[in-house]
Amino acid sequence: MSLIQCIDALLPQTQCGKCGHPGCKPYAEGIASGEPINKCPPGGRETIEALADLLKVPVLELDISRGSAPAQIAYIREAECIGCTKCIQACPIDAIVGAAKLMHTVIIDECTGCDLCVAPCPVDCIEMRPLPLATVLPIVGGLATSLEDIQARTAKRNHARRRFELRNARLHREEQQRLAERQARAQRTVQHTEAPLDPVQAALERVRTQKAANADASLKKAKIDVAMSRAQLHKSLKAFGHPPTFEQQSQLIVLQQQFEAAEQALAQLESSAPPVPVPVAPAKDADLKRAKIQLAMRRAELKKAQTNEAPGEQIKALEQALKDAEHALHAAQAASEQPVPELTRVEKRPIDSQLRQLKTELAYARADVSKLERGTHTSAELLDKARARLLEAERHVEAYVAP
Repeated sequence: MSLIQCIDALLPQTQCGKCGHPGCKPYAEGIASGEPINKCPPGGRETIEALADLLKVPVLELDISRGSAPAQIAYIREAECIGCTKCIQACPIDAIVGAAKLMHTVIIDECTGCDLCVAPCPVDCIEMRPLPLATVLPIVGGLATSLEDIQARTAKRNHARRRFELRNARLHREEQQRLAERQARAQRTVQHTEAPLDPVQAALERVRTQKAANADASLKKAKIDVAMSRAQLHKSLKAFGHPPTFEQQSQLIVLQQQFEAAEQALAQLESSAPPVPVPVAPAKDADLKRAKIQLAMRRAELKKAQTNEAPGEQIKALEQALKDAEHALHAAQAASEQPVPELTRVEKRPIDSQLRQLKTELAYARADVSKLERGTHTSAELLDKARARLLEAERHVEAYVAP
């Protein structure tokens, strides 16, 4: 090793700057150039004696003007931390972990007690706590009392030096990356300005670009509105009963109107947009779906009128509307080149109110049993009653015979 490396190996590697240099290695270079060996408070007398023995110079008293550095460690009062990352940036060996606007904490086994993180903290939530006498901090402290202490301190110094060097290498890489990005942006700017457009042409180009972007956004929104209206209409048709109630029928009419309005808006935007080749099949499929929806609505209207014993004229008008919807479906089916469906009316069985009541009771009984079984303070008596109720409900449903 060179003389500078030998001197640096004896320094505590806290990188605290109390010697007047930005790190231990710059101070080692200063000592090699003739600076005093007593300017390192963390190293104390042990480091001074080791340097004196290496350089064959007299042992000096520690320069007290540099301050004192007892065995200490940084501690963050986490409840007061605001996540500013200033202490993370100040730590020379990356011994503080955290992220922006999140709590920070010190890695105790890595902290060297340099106290460089204290001053940058804007809320003063970092304090330096002395280590207990029983705790061994291999970097600093009193004179080594055994060979194990010397080896442990040497290993600790080497570890801290590696972390400091790795941090510097990372910062250098990040700076090089930022520099490369700035150069790339500057090069792109130069290339763009080498052949500038005429101001009028540039303004027209910006207007055309903005119009195209607005048209694309409007067209995309219109397509989304059509898709959402169609999905909502289909979902309602599946969810409502057969026949739907009056309120449901009114809702279906509103949904149908919204769907048609969304389709009309989309058609207007597509007609004003530049012509784009569009396959014929999707349009035919849309007509077919619309015809099916119209047929389902006419059937529901006729069924409701028959159930409510509406006047004969109204029923005849609804029957005619149903026939027209059937013919429209046939025409849409033929246009889509799909086989014509068989339009057969299937009368569904009326809902059995008594069976529905029994199944409702069964569902409630199951829910009660499940809730009591999950409870932690449920008594055995309540659980037995709930289970008996469930068995009784199941028996009633199984034994029920429709009239």
